[in-house]
Amino acid sequence: MNPRPFYFRRETRSAFVLIEVVIALTIFAMVAFSLVMALDSSLDAAMERNQVDMALRGLDNQINLLHSARVLPGESDAPDDGSGILYHISVAQEQLQDQKNNPVPNTYRATITATWNFRGQQQGRDVSELIYQP
Repeated sequence: MNPRPFYFRRETRSAFVLIEVVIALTIFAMVAFSLVMALDSSLDAAMERNQVDMALRGLDNQINLLHSARVLPGESDAPDDGSGILYHISVAQEQLQDQKNNPVPNTYRATITATWNFRGQQQGRDVSELIYQP
């Protein structure tokens, strides 16, 4: 004869299964939380990459606009293109010499700076190019 009734053993077994379920749910919650954090980080990186890509394309467009028109020394801000990226254009005359040490006229250094805000931090990229206009 068994000194314990049958229902005591069953409750002990049920309590052990309950502990297993609690442990499994804890592990599942930790894995799910880490996946959500990884997804959030990857989405932030993708958004930042898209902003940088948009700024680089805008810088390329601004350089092409400079090449298509007569370049004059000075500083100016490009008109807003609706992307939230601000472009500042700075053109200065460059003093270059040829192989015979003669000055080369109509040579300019154009620097275009793109700035934007991403997650409360100011980001920026710039490009500089020599432009010769005969």
